[in-house]
Amino acid sequence: MSPYSQLLIYVFSGTGNALKASRWITACATEHELTTKWYNIEHTRTVELPEPQGRTLVGFCYPTHGFIAPWLVLKFMWQFPRIANAEVFFLNTRAGFGLYRIHNGPGLSGLAQWLPILLFACRGFRIVGSLPLDMPHSWISFFWPNTKRQISHIIARCERITNEFATSVVLGKRYFRWSIWLTLPLDLALAPICVLYVIIGRFYLAKTLFASHHCDSCQLCIKNCPVSAIELVSGRPFWKTNCESCMRCMNICPQKAIQSWITRIVALTIGLYLLGSWFIPLNGLKWLVILSVLFFPLYRLLHELWRVRAANQLFTCTSLTRCWHRYLAPGVTVKDFRKRM
Repeated sequence: MSPYSQLLIYVFSGTGNALKASRWITACATEHELTTKWYNIEHTRTVELPEPQGRTLVGFCYPTHGFIAPWLVLKFMWQFPRIANAEVFFLNTRAGFGLYRIHNGPGLSGLAQWLPILLFACRGFRIVGSLPLDMPHSWISFFWPNTKRQISHIIARCERITNEFATSVVLGKRYFRWSIWLTLPLDLALAPICVLYVIIGRFYLAKTLFASHHCDSCQLCIKNCPVSAIELVSGRPFWKTNCESCMRCMNICPQKAIQSWITRIVALTIGLYLLGSWFIPLNGLKWLVILSVLFFPLYRLLHELWRVRAANQLFTCTSLTRCWHRYLAPGVTVKDFRKRM
């Protein structure tokens, strides 16, 4: 029997990994007769809290973006009020991968778990658990996806680990995965990258996607974007800078029409640098700043160029993502992201 009167789970999930983990935790809580209330962070403009009912367990489940929690999640945590008799745990999903016969390649959390732990500890909460969970990665705009067999092995392992974690915290015990101490030096070393990602990097990553000529304007990506970062511009999906890079749009598109042009970004950047330095001899850092500023209007111009079928086909056929399958956590559908509670 759980010593808690209720469990409150707050979830944000791009492609279903954190959502699936929250389901495992909920099932474990149900087995121990613990009342659970589940909240979808993306639909919660203000923090929703039920009436206090004694000792409360609060859990946060979310992905890791740029070695830190998504900006949407960080803002939500910052607004989270103090609750009397509340204890907190964190579960952050990371980019698990399979390589040949290895099906549990670890990821890195950076500040994705340590920053929330510090934030809530400073506000008087008792932290009872933290679990970095290496679910199958969904960042297919940068990395090739796992095979179905690898996904199956990774999911089975993560379910076992999550059930072990959930059983401990639900029964009032503390549980900190041993790996968080092993990777602590690396996580802290990644702090500068986390800061750069929040301040700068996420705005550039928001512009790494485009709609190929296979797009049929179904607008599924627009309707299901958790932060309304996609809009129609000139009749085509256009990604704004508030994109969380959660990869939901890319992975739910029924036409596989959303592609990455990250490889062309690198080639274009090098080409513009070589051309520009030929006419204006500046050092590399100055040209990097100039090209960074030009990147956003360049994306807008390319958006118009992609309306030309020949140009769109050229970008599409040179994209590795057109050859890769898409990923949603097993058992998760598009409708699940629309649920408010």
